[in-house]
Amino acid sequence: MDKKEKSRLIIPVICLLLSIGLWVYVTNVENKIRTTEISKIPVELINTEALTSSKLALTPNQELYVTLKVEGNTSDINKIKKSDFKVQVDLSEYAWKKGENKVPVSIVDYPITVSIRNTNTLTVSVKIEDMVEKTMPITSNIKVTPRQGYFASEATIEPKEVKVTGAESVVSKVSNLVVSDNKEDVFENVVGSYDIKPLDENGNAVEGVLLSEKFANVEIRVSKGKSVKVNVVTTGKLPNGLKLKSMESNKKFVEILGPKEILDTISEVNSTPLDLSSVNESKDVSLGIVVPEGLRISQGEDYITVKVNVIKFATKDFNVKYSITGESEGVKITPTKDTIKVTISGYEDEIGNVTEENIKASIDVSSFKEDGSFEQEPKVTLQGLNENFSVVSVENVAFTVAKQVAQKPPETNNNVNNSNNNE
Repeated sequence: MDKKEKSRLIIPVICLLLSIGLWVYVTNVENKIRTTEISKIPVELINTEALTSSKLALTPNQELYVTLKVEGNTSDINKIKKSDFKVQVDLSEYAWKKGENKVPVSIVDYPITVSIRNTNTLTVSVKIEDMVEKTMPITSNIKVTPRQGYFASEATIEPKEVKVTGAESVVSKVSNLVVSDNKEDVFENVVGSYDIKPLDENGNAVEGVLLSEKFANVEIRVSKGKSVKVNVVTTGKLPNGLKLKSMESNKKFVEILGPKEILDTISEVNSTPLDLSSVNESKDVSLGIVVPEGLRISQGEDYITVKVNVIKFATKDFNVKYSITGESEGVKITPTKDTIKVTISGYEDEIGNVTEENIKASIDVSSFKEDGSFEQEPKVTLQGLNENFSVVSVENVAFTVAKQVAQKPPETNNNVNNSNNNE
């Protein structure tokens, strides 16, 4: 290597050494104070339970951040990071209201080598909602595939209901509480504790709500047998003034156990008879299940509950216009009012559809020819209504009758002139 090449290499090396020396001098000898901003430092909300006493709740999924203006030596500034800072809002220190609340933050931890210059201007907006609560049933989404020849009963869940609590915006999204699992080739009872999951109407998990119970105990009985339809048998008739709206059983099918040769001949079973004549209001009735000889009902399915819904008679008042018929010539009829009150009766589910157009009323005054004041009940007919409706009462109409006196026509001038001529 010649001297020219050596001198060419020495110059960059010298420049590098000078740069390193200058950096060391600036950072150690001339380590000046400087200020910088650190953005997106998360704010932690503590003591959230303080809102509960006021029946308030945090709007879920709030991300709160502040920007800190810090000052310190250049070397110290270069070392700090976001995780070195801890910023909080203590919810127990303020009186909250529904909506957006602007409150100051507290810096509870930061590097002692720097100072924070904007502590007096740091605030965040915290959104608060009403805290609501609703009680919902737990449903089973546990799919059980029994082994061939076995039958799985419906899931028994405890507790049956759970309270859902939280901010109104998220509680309103919860449409189902479910326990889920998938079991295949099952030949014995399924027993276990399952997480209760709040889901929206699309089956997606809803976050940010509290459940009064986090787990549910589930039992699904598995046994050899056959699931058959249950027919609800009735006798008698409902008392007068009642109509059967619906009759629903809490179990459409029950599991019967026994020898295969008998099970193969059975497709349905009957309940013990329900006497409708003893039903005078909507109520739940417990009925037994009639099982053929040689078979038995799976444990816990010996009875069904039938919800009997009946409809009662009701009355309704209407203001009805009436017509007057049979007026005699020379007689003037003057009623005291144009409408009358008519009360009709019918079943509660039908009478709400009745209008004044269905009710026709008229008064026949053909027998009233002398002066005076009178009162009469109009004749009322129902039009477009079935035989379930009837007239309960009709208001009388008061009216006056006055004869109209025929006036004698005045004498003409010709008659006067003729009279004069005769004289």
